[in-house]
Amino acid sequence: MELRKAASPAELEMVFPVMKELRPHLTFQRYIELIERAAQNDGYEIIAAFDREKCVGAMGFRILFDFVHGKHMYIDDLVVTESHRSKKIGAKLLRHAEDTAREMKCEALRLCTGVENEAGKRFYDREGWTLRAVAYKKKL
Repeated sequence: MELRKAASPAELEMVFPVMKELRPHLTFQRYIELIERAAQNDGYEIIAAFDREKCVGAMGFRILFDFVHGKHMYIDDLVVTESHRSKKIGAKLLRHAEDTAREMKCEALRLCTGVENEAGKRFYDREGWTLRAVAYKKKL
């Protein structure tokens, strides 16, 4: 299992089916558009887990600054393909995030998951994350 930054068009194309498991509404065109904008505006990056040359997991993140958390890494996306879950790939991606955040002198890591995502919440609990907030959203 190899983790590496997905930046080239070919790598981003390999990540798309994995990301689509988490974000089923995405079209490939919209996915590329959002990655380009998020990378340009917020420094968004994707770290992908590859089993040989097949992408089996992905994590998208950016570095943010605010009054509550100071400098911190925000993980926007974390997904492992259905066929590769329970193989420690998600844990490996989170460890990578922790190491990267430390190297970048971040004070914390942060992420959100859906209230209905019971499996995800159990995973984050097992990995030592603490439930700290409830997020609200209003569509415009």
